[in-house]
Amino acid sequence: MGAGAAYYAWRAAEVRRKAQARLNEGVPEEGEREALKLHPFLARRTWIPYAAGAVALLVLMFVAKLAAIFAIALAVVIGTLAYLVEDSLHEGRLAKLDTQLANSLDLMVAALHGGAGLAQAIESAAGETPEPLKSELSELLGRMRYGESPVQVFDDFSKRIPLESYRLFSFTMIVHSEVGGSLAPILATVGRSIRDRIEIARRVRSQSTEARASVMGILIIIYFLGLLMWRTNPPAFERFVAHELGQNLLAGALIMQALGMLWIAKIAKLRF
Repeated sequence: MGAGAAYYAWRAAEVRRKAQARLNEGVPEEGEREALKLHPFLARRTWIPYAAGAVALLVLMFVAKLAAIFAIALAVVIGTLAYLVEDSLHEGRLAKLDTQLANSLDLMVAALHGGAGLAQAIESAAGETPEPLKSELSELLGRMRYGESPVQVFDDFSKRIPLESYRLFSFTMIVHSEVGGSLAPILATVGRSIRDRIEIARRVRSQSTEARASVMGILIIIYFLGLLMWRTNPPAFERFVAHELGQNLLAGALIMQALGMLWIAKIAKLRF
């Protein structure tokens, strides 16, 4: 299973690398490559689940002296929990960026209604917006003032932060730079759309929290029942654990728990 997981991770990374290489063909300039890099705030810590599972495996095998099959199964569960925690933190970072963009658009709309130009509106938003969006707006403003094409600047902006809200904002700015028109009402509409998406996402998370909590409660109850069975009849339970069939059944149950947690996390994550 470990070899299969390692091969799957390597294969996925290789496919992404080849796809990225094909996309990057014809973009030789280092400055342009720098502009297309993903924002560090969005980087996934994919090594955390593997590191947590590996550390748990070593501790369980060489410190706790558990059987190899139990150590592997528990390491899979711990790695899965680490993945879910990292994924939850990543979702929190995405929500933070969406909220910051909505607030920045409100500031830009206010500045535009006050008679400021686009550059002054972005500068006003950058001055009031905290990190991580502050540095992105400052870079966007600097590139525009150096004379770069707004189409290229906003296209790179959407690639560095490839979220739906940022793509909508970048597309709106690109269209405005090509056809002109009043920008304040358009940005106000975009801001309302982003806030509606944030509100829907919050409602989805609140509706799915009860179901996920119920599943986690059931998983915890299983360990409690195992402890209760051991306390009630230790010799029978110990013989079951010591038997090869019992070990295989328990290890399989632990791995099925890990798969169940991943399944619940997958179906609770809606995209809209």
